Order: sequence, then structure tokens, then C-alpha cells
Amino acid sequence: MTLSIPTSAEIVRRFAAALQAMPVTADDGTSVVLDANVPGSVEQVLAAAFSLEMTGVYRYARDYCLELMVTTATENGLLASHALQWKTPRIGAQAAVGNVLATTTAAVVFAVGQTMTVDGTVTWSVTAETSLASGVTGSVPVQATTTGTAGNLAAGTTLTLVTPVTGVSSIIVDSSGLAGGAAIEAAESWRARILAAIRNPPGGGTAADYKKWATDAGAGYVNVVGGWLGLGTVGVIVAMPGRVAPTDAQLAQIQAYIDDQSRKVVRSNATVVAATIVQRNVVASINPDTTTARAATSSAVSAYYAGTGLGDTLYQSQLSDAFSSVVGETSHLITSPAANIVQAANELSVFGSISWSANT
Repeated sequence: MTLSIPTSAEIVRRFAAALQAMPVTADDGTSVVLDANVPGSVEQVLAAAFSLEMTGVYRYARDYCLELMVTTATENGLLASHALQWKTPRIGAQAAVGNVLATTTAAVVFAVGQTMTVDGTVTWSVTAETSLASGVTGSVPVQATTTGTAGNLAAGTTLTLVTPVTGVSSIIVDSSGLAGGAAIEAAESWRARILAAIRNPPGGGTAADYKKWATDAGAGYVNVVGGWLGLGTVGVIVAMPGRVAPTDAQLAQIQAYIDDQSRKVVRSNATVVAATIVQRNVVASINPDTTTARAATSSAVSAYYAGTGLGDTLYQSQLSDAFSSVVGETSHLITSPAANIVQAANELSVFGSISWSANT
């Protein structure tokens, strides 16, 4: 049922009505009616004070009732309690992980905890002892020493050791980049995972189970494919938040999370696979063809692709709807894609650009 919250004025009226309905007997035996409607009376002051207090009580009751539902609970309220009940803890701030390529002029051992930096503001430490011979370029696993996006680095970025080591001529980030650094999970993302856990209770290895485990480990998009490598195998295809492919280090983290004995399904062989990110370009014309219309259409098309999932079929009619949603659009013609696109199970689309053709 709905909690009806009266206004302050309504509470005052109720208070006044209650007083009038309960006359009191004076010392001389006469009956006295207390009237809170009399301006400046003690009764009116009491009614106002009572109204203020009761308004606070009603609002507290309303807010508490909202906290009892996952859909309206707040991150500083009872959302954490709901998460505990449904075994869906919030994903904490993450440190970027990945590998760097070190080139040597002498035999070198990178010890665990050895740090490197770009400009001294953020450092990355070696996570596994790595020995490299002289005159080679080898891979060294590292992790940012602080959490957050500041630890993410693009491929090819040059680093230097905080404490120089003889025999190391250069260190650069490998082709996968250092990725995965993120702030604490957003409240709405956390809420969505809790709701998914409620709607899809553990099923001993269902597709929903694998999707939950992968997202709990940090994946943003998941597609679960049975028989991926044959009978009794499962392919867990993942992309990261932001519609980007995971690095090898992120894949290893998700794989390790799923393989944990507390989650591992008997007789299942699950393999975590990186999604293939496919850029989708469009060729089209619009009417009226203005700079504003083009910008609005590009935004609508970008939103359309952002709403598609791994392995989804991309329907041309839905793409056309994105064009039609632009305010002021009267007509359009999409030349490419010319038909629906059936994506492979491991494909995730991102918007590229629109090549504008002349109206005919």
C-alpha cells in the first residue's frame, strides 16, 4: 500500500480537530473547548510544533520504506544490506593490471614489488618475479600501486624504474595496455547486479550463474555459450565496461574468479574469452540535412549501438528508428548497412561514424 504523507497544514487541521473533539473541564467545573485555530493562542503554537515533528516522522517512515526495496535503497542506506543478503558485494576500486616489455643489455631479475613510473605521480609494481637474459625483450607482469583510472596506460607508453637497475635499457607497456583501473562500482551498477541475483538465483551452473560471476569479477558485458569447445564446455565471452576488449591480465582475473572452488561447477570446463569489438560505420542521408541534424543523428545512432549486447542481431529497423527519433527529421535513407547484421557470439558493436550522402 502507498504511504500517504499529509502536508504540514493538514497535520495542523487534524490537531485542531482533535483538540476541539476533546473538551477539558476547568477548575470551576465548566467545559472548555481548546481551539488551535485562534491566532496567537497557545494551542495554535502547539499545533505548529506538533506539525513540524510529525512531518519529520512521516518523512523518516517514507525514507525507511524506500530503503526496504532494492530498487529504491541508497548506497548510504540499506543497499549494502540487500547486497549482503543476495551475496552480491560491491566491486571495490580496482588497480590497473597488465604487462610491460623490458629490453635488457645484461641479465636482470625483476623482483616482486619493484616499482616503475612514467612521471613520478603514479607507480606500478612487479607482481611476479621475472628473470630476463641479456639482450632480450621480455614480458613483466605489473599492477598499479593505487586504484583508479590513473593507473591505466596505453600501449607503447614508456616507463622507468623508480630505482634504476643496471642492464635495463627500456620498458614500455605491451600491446594490450595496462587496464582495469577503476573507481568503486557505481551505485546503479551495483543495484543492477543485486536485482539480477534476485531474478536469477544460483542454478548450479546456468548461463545466469556464469554471467553473474563474470560481472562480479569486473566484466561489463557477458555472453555465455554452451559447448564452446565441445561437449561439457562453456565459453564465457566478456567485454569490459566502456565496451572495450579485456586485456590478458583482466581475462586471467575473471578466469580465476570463476574457477574458484567456491563457485566451480562440477564437471564443467569454463573458458573465459575476450570479445571482439567491431566498429560499425553507417552510410546514410537525412532530410533536412543540417549540421544540427547530423550531430543529433550521430548521437542517436551511438546510443543505439551502445544498447546492443554481445552476439546480438543488429536490426536495420531499429537503426532506422534511431534516425527517426531525431527531432525535426522528416526522412532518411540508410545505404549501409543494407540488411540486418547477425553478429557472432563473441562480437560486440561500437559506433564508428556516419558517412553522409546527398539527398536524392
